[in-house]
Amino acid sequence: MKNYKYKACRPLTAEYKQARNEIVLRMRKDGYSLQKIGDRFDVSREYIRRILLEEFDITGCVTFDPKEETMSDEYSAFDLMELTGYDMHYLGIQLKKEWLPASTRKLERNASEKIEYCFWKKTDIDKWIDLKIKYLKIALEGFINERLKYPYKFTYYKIQKRYKFLISLDSGGWKGKLSYNSRRNQEVMKEYNNLITPVKYVPTDYSKYLNMRSKEHFAEKGLHNGTETTAMIDVSGNVLCRYRKSGILKEGIHYFTGDHYFQRYMYHPEKTKKAILDAGFSTVISKGQKERWAKRGKN
Repeated sequence: MKNYKYKACRPLTAEYKQARNEIVLRMRKDGYSLQKIGDRFDVSREYIRRILLEEFDITGCVTFDPKEETMSDEYSAFDLMELTGYDMHYLGIQLKKEWLPASTRKLERNASEKIEYCFWKKTDIDKWIDLKIKYLKIALEGFINERLKYPYKFTYYKIQKRYKFLISLDSGGWKGKLSYNSRRNQEVMKEYNNLITPVKYVPTDYSKYLNMRSKEHFAEKGLHNGTETTAMIDVSGNVLCRYRKSGILKEGIHYFTGDHYFQRYMYHPEKTKKAILDAGFSTVISKGQKERWAKRGKN
């Protein structure tokens, strides 16, 4: 136990009582229980409670005020909660796993192992936060870019959720939002400790997706996707694909390349049909094939 320089043999003078009361208050502020303080002075905990009540008007626990202990160039654990959005429990986990910079100062308390009594230099935490934001952006863009390789529209709600989050980070609205699980904690600390080459972040340009045209916009110009075109000119999708790959259907004349999976190719139905017929496509033979396939399917 911490030495509070108390000598039990002193008489109960006014000076002694004042010194004793100050020690009692300081021990209570340091987190010691009433029983622990009472054992120190060889009195009951009720006697200590009466001293706190009569001398200092304290009826409960002395709450820890981090603002009074935090220096001007430091962050407390409560400041980190506000900055990052992590709760106190997870901050403690990060500190144990070394996903958070080591604290530069810790108050000596009865429960000093608690993260509430830790303090960090602002320069260290600011550097760590900058790296957290950078790797968070990389993780968000990685999710978005991977989903756009598959048949997902940019308007897909999970993509939009992360894109809006990415925009808020770019605009500086990151406070309290760094608790997103980017799974990059180890990479952040490796770069923080100069163990790896700093990763250069290059923002992805999503302007083409923001300006993406829908089927309705293409339809205003007489363009339709492959499914609609095959129904309008009564041919199969394989026919469109074969004539497009052979070069009979020309890009920019008969079809245009869309800017997303669902509008991969947009066709002019009338121009496309004329080009296919001029190339020797027979609607009679095609109709006969469809009838034979239909009979085969029934059998």
